[in-house]
Amino acid sequence: MSMKCIDPSSQARLYHYQSYTPATRDRLEETLRSRTIYLSSPAAFNDPWDCRPWFDLEALEDPKIRDQTIDWFMKIGIRTKAADAHEMRQKPSLLRSIVEQCAEGIWNDIDEKYRVYCLTPKDDDLLMWSHYADSHRGICLQFDTHPYPICSAFEVSYNDTLPVSHISESSEDFGFKALLVKAIAWKYENEFRVIALDASRQVKDLPVTQNNRLHIGDDSLVGIIVGCQCPYADEIIDIVGRYQPSVKVIQAKRHPHRYGIGYETRYPGR
Repeated sequence: MSMKCIDPSSQARLYHYQSYTPATRDRLEETLRSRTIYLSSPAAFNDPWDCRPWFDLEALEDPKIRDQTIDWFMKIGIRTKAADAHEMRQKPSLLRSIVEQCAEGIWNDIDEKYRVYCLTPKDDDLLMWSHYADSHRGICLQFDTHPYPICSAFEVSYNDTLPVSHISESSEDFGFKALLVKAIAWKYENEFRVIALDASRQVKDLPVTQNNRLHIGDDSLVGIIVGCQCPYADEIIDIVGRYQPSVKVIQAKRHPHRYGIGYETRYPGR
């Protein structure tokens, strides 16, 4: 699978929308205090198809693919006896059921292994403010794309159909294909994802989280945009001043005579 990372030379900023309430204040405070961001597990996403691998069951009608699938199951120990292989060849419904169980097992492994931080090049999308920033009552974090790990963010692709995985692929390929493809309905988000591994599952050259948090550089977070309906701007400025005074705070403003928002700098950073 072709994976495309962010190009800092053409995209200098990426943004992350999140809520900000008394109940979620600690997440921003921890980001500023410890220079970390919170990465979600895939099961927490609002799209029930997101990050789930899918195998083409109809392809099992092809004898070659059917034999490859059975051989793979035998190789990894899902079935071990020659009689098992014979039964799977004789009972297509059994083979289909095993493939479906395998896909569910891979999904569980993806959810346990990977952690994801969602970003976008857009800070003024009205739908994203509504969906991910508590109906404009939340905030939007502004990141410089040059420092690690933001520079490692992968671009999400959007398709009309589910990405088909193949038995010949490795489990890592299963995971990345599922993590980086979404339905065409989500294309407006123009999403990029920082993908990390839970500390217990360290492989490859990916960042590693501790308790779902990932360290970022001191110069990664450059601004916080406060939603046009967020009543906590003064509180956010106070937290920024205490923990990371170089970060600027911007207030989003609703345009009264057209659909859109503008910005006013509330705290310029220092």
